[in-house]
Amino acid sequence: MPKPELIPTFSTAVNTWQCDENDHLNVQFYTEFGHEASAHLLAGLGLGPRAQRAAGLVVTVAEDHVRYLREFRVVDAVEVLSAPVEIGTDYLVAYHEVRNRGDGAVAATIRRRVVCNRPWPEIFRARAAAARMELPTKAQPRSVGNLTLPDLTLADAPRTGLVDIGRTVITPDECDERAEFLPRHQFGRYSDGAPVLWNHLGFDRAAMQARQEGSVVVEMLNHYRRPLRAGDLAVVMSGLASFTDKTLVFTHFLFEAETGVLAACAEAVGMKFDQKVRKIMTFSPEDQARLAARKLRLAA
Repeated sequence: MPKPELIPTFSTAVNTWQCDENDHLNVQFYTEFGHEASAHLLAGLGLGPRAQRAAGLVVTVAEDHVRYLREFRVVDAVEVLSAPVEIGTDYLVAYHEVRNRGDGAVAATIRRRVVCNRPWPEIFRARAAAARMELPTKAQPRSVGNLTLPDLTLADAPRTGLVDIGRTVITPDECDERAEFLPRHQFGRYSDGAPVLWNHLGFDRAAMQARQEGSVVVEMLNHYRRPLRAGDLAVVMSGLASFTDKTLVFTHFLFEAETGVLAACAEAVGMKFDQKVRKIMTFSPEDQARLAARKLRLAA
């Protein structure tokens, strides 16, 4: 029997409007690539969107783990290759390998867990099992997954030390065909609020930018708890869980503002980035003393 292989599931090129202050692809678009690749992977296994509708199945994302390994710059060609790595009665874990099509280098890995509202059809489970491969070492969690993120309410968040980094309204163009908030835009809300969080931790982002210093995320794990929909009011509360001399582990909590219910929560590993030489920077002893005073109290 031939060994299962990754199959093509997505391709595109990086646009200027998708890049951030570091002149590279923003984190939210990797999530979008994985989201679209997941749909093509399911279709390749015989359960695309039309087949799901015909069978009355509703497939939703439960978790995304992303490792950002290399930069994408403007006009770089992107391709995603995918395979199932785990299949259960009503869930599937997919692996997506995001490559630079120009040189074949792996730029990111995505491990996505999706769940179905009822058991998978037997023929689909059989096809997924036959196509299943082992999750590569490079795609396994490195600095995330060790935290127990509580099911907080918005009212509870301030006592932990979390700070408000963004208040917005979910718009229809940010939602899928079921009017539910797309994963890309959840990651985008975390990214958009990052400068506020860095300022809270004592880093003047405007001054950093003047020195050609930025910030990057190298790994993220997002748990989708409850869907947000068009018209909902969203609040992101974030803080510092831990740090080393080169890394910060952030936590993000995304709430629906009217009810205070938690919609999603994430761990993200961030670093300071020298935009001139494209290298990670080290936090000074003064930085580390300040960071220690701002750590969260999630277990309190």
